[in-house]
Amino acid sequence: MAVETPRYHHKEPFMGLDYFLGFMNAFKGGFLLQFSHELFEKLGNTYIVKSFGKKVFKTRDQEVSKAVHATYFENFGLQGLRYDTAVHLWGNGIIVVDGPHWKHGRALIKSSFDVVHLANMERLRKHTSTFLALLPEDGLTVDLAPLFKRLILDTSSEFIFGEAMGALKDSKQFTDFMNAFEYAQRGTGIRSVLGRLKFLHRDEKWWSACQQVTDYADRYVNTALKRLKEERTQGKTSQLKERLRLVDEMARDTQDRVTLRSHIISVFSPAHDGAATALTNVIFHLARHPDVWWKLKAEIESTKEEILTYELLNSYQYLEWVLKETHRLTTIATTNQRLCVKSTVVPFGGGQDGRSPMYIQKGDIVEIHYRAMGRDKTFWGDDADLFRPERWESARPGWQYTPFGGGPRSCPGMRLVFTESAYVLVMLLRKYKEIVNRDPELEWKEEFCLTVQSKNGCVVALVA
Repeated sequence: MAVETPRYHHKEPFMGLDYFLGFMNAFKGGFLLQFSHELFEKLGNTYIVKSFGKKVFKTRDQEVSKAVHATYFENFGLQGLRYDTAVHLWGNGIIVVDGPHWKHGRALIKSSFDVVHLANMERLRKHTSTFLALLPEDGLTVDLAPLFKRLILDTSSEFIFGEAMGALKDSKQFTDFMNAFEYAQRGTGIRSVLGRLKFLHRDEKWWSACQQVTDYADRYVNTALKRLKEERTQGKTSQLKERLRLVDEMARDTQDRVTLRSHIISVFSPAHDGAATALTNVIFHLARHPDVWWKLKAEIESTKEEILTYELLNSYQYLEWVLKETHRLTTIATTNQRLCVKSTVVPFGGGQDGRSPMYIQKGDIVEIHYRAMGRDKTFWGDDADLFRPERWESARPGWQYTPFGGGPRSCPGMRLVFTESAYVLVMLLRKYKEIVNRDPELEWKEEFCLTVQSKNGCVVALVA
């Protein structure tokens, strides 16, 4: 039998506007993560709030996360939460739809990733060399965050479209597109927060930005379909690695322009942000923990002269621990929501201790907090707030650690994020003797975009 879940004590219990105002105050003030943490500490690992009249289950319980993401996957979706607010940017892409459209799109993207991913190493090598040449020498202060963004924009755009945007060269194409894309994403995020009140978002510039992004993607979709037609007419298919593009691989499976464009934009959105944010975060931590930097240098020293291959990257154990610890402590995505589409009793989450069954009714929302799960001291120990990669020597977290989500809808690009982050980090370790923090603010501060980023960037000095 399901047991009542703890509730947030609303002052205005009908619409939950008091919680919303507290949420927005924390969001604007840059302390939303702390706001969420304090509520979990006060109310337990799962609790209920009202949000514009909707019942929302907030949870950092790994068993509830597993139930929603995997065990009862078919009973929870996100189309009802995202589609209407994001269709103008992402169309019918996999990050806004459920059911057959999602299943087909997911299979299409995953298989295309598998084909193109390994061919990406040479492109990564080329763009990283350009990136390294832009860095100042002899201990000058630099904010690496915008440079990481430009690097990953070039690698991800070539990976997806077969053509780099020229971000590292600061081309006009890059500037125009990214201004539109970031404005479109920001507006889509605002509409998502407003939910039922999205009609209050009346920004003509946002509509124009969305159109500019879709027009840009359409150009590459049309070119890919033209190449496919020529290949089939000539009866041959190019398998040369340097010609592999994600858009081409996907076009082999679907020639519907709207579907293809939607999936391409859905992939590009997280691809251009994920690795750049991860790199900023890992350097942020390393600059404040020189002992970890030196241990990393010691690990890669014996292979310093070897060509950096995919297999070599995966052989560095301490590097893997450092990246895992970075994702645990400063998760790229802090939360994920699911809409209950079929009333469900999950085995955990109910009662004051969260160990009793919990009833989730059709129409209710479950919000899983990845960042809070990564800092839960009952699992990670009293040092959960500290950056300590050595914990991964024995840590076996399972569903307590899901920085890229879990179950069938886990991020298909997680391997790409690891590869790009690891490659660039190793090249920095090979080139520079040490890294020095130059930011007077020692604590990591949040800034919400598509991902959650370091508000202060990554201000350091690199010593050759």
